[in-house]
Amino acid sequence: MKVLSLLSFVESRRARLLLLLIGLLIGICLTPSDQGKAAETEGDSPAETKAVTIDFVRDVRPILQEHCYECHAGTTEEGGLNLGIKAKAIGERGGDSVIHPGNADESLLIELVSGADQDRLMPPEGNAPLRKEQIALLRAWIDQGATWPDDADIIDPKMDRARTHWAFQRLASVDVPSRRSDDNWSKGAIDKFIQQRLGSAGLRPSQPADARTLVRRLYFDLIGLPPTSDQIERFIDAYSGDADKAVADLVDQLLDSPRYGERWGRHWLDVARYADSDGQEADQDRPHAYTYRDFVIEAFNEDMPYEQFVRWQIAGDEFQPQSDAAVSATGFLTAGPAFKLPDSFLESERLMNRYNELDDVISTLGSGFLGITVACARCHDHKYDAFSAKEYYQLLGVFHSGDRVSAELPSGKEAFYFKDFDNERRTTWLFRRSDFYDREIEVEIGFPAMLTAGVDADDYWQHAKEAFREYGEPDSTLQRRAFAEWITDTERGGGALLARVMVNRVWHHHFGKGIVETTSDFGVRGDSPSHPLLLEHLTNEFVAGGWSVKTLHRNILNSAVWRQSSRQEASDHRGMDIDPGNRLLWRMTPLRLEAEALRDAMLVASDTLNLQAGGPGFKPYIPPEANLARNIQGASYPKDAKDDASTRRRSVYMFHKRLIPYPMFQAFDRPDLMTSCARRQNTTVAPQAMVILNDGFVRAVARDFAKRLLQPNTGDEALTHVELGDVTKRAFEIAFARLPTDSEVTASIEFIEGQILSRNERSEQQPRLEAITDYCQTLFGLNEFIYVD
Repeated sequence: MKVLSLLSFVESRRARLLLLLIGLLIGICLTPSDQGKAAETEGDSPAETKAVTIDFVRDVRPILQEHCYECHAGTTEEGGLNLGIKAKAIGERGGDSVIHPGNADESLLIELVSGADQDRLMPPEGNAPLRKEQIALLRAWIDQGATWPDDADIIDPKMDRARTHWAFQRLASVDVPSRRSDDNWSKGAIDKFIQQRLGSAGLRPSQPADARTLVRRLYFDLIGLPPTSDQIERFIDAYSGDADKAVADLVDQLLDSPRYGERWGRHWLDVARYADSDGQEADQDRPHAYTYRDFVIEAFNEDMPYEQFVRWQIAGDEFQPQSDAAVSATGFLTAGPAFKLPDSFLESERLMNRYNELDDVISTLGSGFLGITVACARCHDHKYDAFSAKEYYQLLGVFHSGDRVSAELPSGKEAFYFKDFDNERRTTWLFRRSDFYDREIEVEIGFPAMLTAGVDADDYWQHAKEAFREYGEPDSTLQRRAFAEWITDTERGGGALLARVMVNRVWHHHFGKGIVETTSDFGVRGDSPSHPLLLEHLTNEFVAGGWSVKTLHRNILNSAVWRQSSRQEASDHRGMDIDPGNRLLWRMTPLRLEAEALRDAMLVASDTLNLQAGGPGFKPYIPPEANLARNIQGASYPKDAKDDASTRRRSVYMFHKRLIPYPMFQAFDRPDLMTSCARRQNTTVAPQAMVILNDGFVRAVARDFAKRLLQPNTGDEALTHVELGDVTKRAFEIAFARLPTDSEVTASIEFIEGQILSRNERSEQQPRLEAITDYCQTLFGLNEFIYVD
């Protein structure tokens, strides 16, 4: 009876927690020798370990690398301790022997990792502790004399790790998996990689989405606008004859549309942190910043090779100084928040502001192009990746000789772009701890060593000078051109990583998550790829195919994995148990429209979208109460902005003032663009519903949608039940690319009739129009309008 009671007690959750606590307390109280005895129950016992000769390289160094090198190796010697170099690790420190050869009990290392002193437990809280068998290995190695071969030192563990980190390798060819005998699903190489991973996990892909779902998905994916009824019917008809050809033809058609660049240019503008004002306290307007936005859109429409797209954004004026597009492209370097302080400010304030702006440029280049975080190296060597403070200031030197300018392009048109002061390189120093008055260590031009092979920055710089001779004497240093050539060099520079990051970005926008989910962090602390071989294959194809983004789209959108259904009933029910996050892509994940696409879709539904492209951005109406708390200096935002054809353009052309966000966009997670954003947040919060219910723009386009549905019936006489049924069917077709079910028609008619009655009772004008406007506004708030299956 007592045994049964004890078992029942042990099985309770509270008892398990109590026993765990007791176990921890017992562990704390154990002496090092007691812990050695405890280790006999897990892994090798101390006696067994001592009986075997411990090899430092094979047995000990991996433990130090995993648990200690982050803080105690290379240039990071916290507490003055370096465990990567024999001469620094084995010796006296503060009166304690860190490693006392032949006596583990007197070695501080064992005391710290074993938990004998809980106040100094290593690794510190938040890091995985050493396992008992690892402690036993360290103990036995020290007792055996702590033999450490002279050639076993790790001078720079970060660089050592970078040499093997998957993202920092040169491109390698990958064999496409062979088709399985039972594989009737795969349409190409992409699907074979996906099928291989699904099969190993015991999963199978979902059924294909139907034609009506696919056509809406394709339109929103590529041009960010919904299809018309005629476009839907044409695709459905073609799909019924030859599904693969119908998809391929529509993909080509949409990629040729000028709307494509507006859609995919917006994705890149997030990365470039583009806006039309300075930010900071004054947030002054930048009336000519739009030339960079127009360059981006046109570059995507023309399928400019991504290699050239990157080069021009860094140094277009140094590649083609006579081209408006090339010079405008350097707006990438000017797109971040910035404000030139007048001379009345203290020198220290002006210097701080200047180096903050340069830091913004370098940080955006690192995360936007290469997927590595570099900003922390402004004060100290990167804690995890092999990127040093010296390399940070070497990159800073590339841009230190220039600044933002509002000036004329070669054609005479005004623009906002980056330009060097002249052709003399400005002296650059390594500011220790970011102290810009610390000017003892001068740095020359240099590029990150972890991505460089067989050539140095001076070689690229010399090549840039020779290549520019056709244009005569340069009026810039040509350092930016040298860096642009390095970053796109797949053999000797950063090109392989550059290509991987872009391929992953495109995949992210098609599937809602990248093969590497940390889209702007490919470093050692970033996520590992879910399908590493697929990413490498796509990257090789991307580079070999001339860096064509449109070709990459075609490969992805013609695959079976992208054409899967998102519905649970169309998928293998085991997927939710085995892979609930859908990391292996056993179905398509429904995606919410971004704020801009949502606004544009409303304009299409109301038939009031103005497709005027390019030029200065439009300023939509923003209620004055939405920016009462803003401390804007100079010209304020207009309080009487009109809602007319000039402001019903595509949202990519909206004037984005950093400190006065458009309320609808703010609610639906548009970034503030103070920093680069490669992956928007995707929240579901109450203010989104409030915007749909109360926003003046939403109400206005809902009313226009209602007027469209009522044509040619323009009077306000009562509609018959049949006519209301036709209105609801037309509304569903426009809003959702499908016809409503019978129950949806009935519910819709009941809602409209109820709203008409209610408005009649209040003696409102045009009760029928307002009631159908209520209905249209309701449709805008439904998941089926806001999400794409």
